[in-house]
Amino acid sequence: MEENNADLPDLTGLSDFEREIFEFVLEKWPTSALEIAENFNEDLQDREKKKRISTKYTYYLKKLVEKRLILCKKAGNSLIVWPLVVEKYRVIHEIFRGEKQEFDHLFLDRIKQKEGLKNA
Repeated sequence: MEENNADLPDLTGLSDFEREIFEFVLEKWPTSALEIAENFNEDLQDREKKKRISTKYTYYLKKLVEKRLILCKKAGNSLIVWPLVVEKYRVIHEIFRGEKQEFDHLFLDRIKQKEGLKNA
């Protein structure tokens, strides 16, 4: 039996560091560059170090965005990221929820029609 890997992200071409960052994002989303840096035990004691480390991790996060593995959104000075696969599931959920609401609406209309026929 063949395996369907269509939903699995393509990790070929990632450096070990990029792969580690991506794995962290998969486990702890949504997250930011500084949260990832803390996880990797980076020295974030003073403002200058935080700025430098944030820039470093933001660079790698943007590379993962370009490779369509994660999505990002700016929140103030922070870049918030989450896996693309999560977004796919959210969209699918929204589609099904919309279809269910449409079905419920049609079902209720049909019941009202039948009740109207009984009362006539």
